[in-house]
Amino acid sequence: MHKLAAILRLISLAILFGGSASIVFAAIVLVKTAVAAGVGQAEAAAANAPIFIHFAKVALGAAIALLAAEAMDFATKSNKTKKDYIRYGASFASIAATMVFSLGLTPMMAELLPAIANNPTAHEDFHKLHELSRMVFGGTILFALISLLMPVFSCEAKS
Repeated sequence: MHKLAAILRLISLAILFGGSASIVFAAIVLVKTAVAAGVGQAEAAAANAPIFIHFAKVALGAAIALLAAEAMDFATKSNKTKKDYIRYGASFASIAATMVFSLGLTPMMAELLPAIANNPTAHEDFHKLHELSRMVFGGTILFALISLLMPVFSCEAKS
């Protein structure tokens, strides 16, 4: 069971850290390229919104898998260290941020998306949600990285 939890944890964190960071990088490049080609910033950003909306479902699945993995690890590991608790905390913070992004912010943004071109209020509301989602999504990435790296610091140096 411990190996299964470790594998599930690593795959989940790879998606939450690497996948999320890749999505952000791709969106930045696509928006900058579109703007350089003469497309408006808002229009280019709106065209990339579906990437985040669809990835939110993938990230939610990874967060649920991470929750299961960390619960299995917590239940089966008898000698937990302070570094283990830091890792659990970082994992749960990443899970929470992902759930806020996937279940809270993304559905509201998806609902507003069709109206942002013609409705200034919808555009402003979308922009506010977008700014909040950037912080939350950044939290997902940061906490996933911390959780991913904590076992490296838990290893004892071998002489």
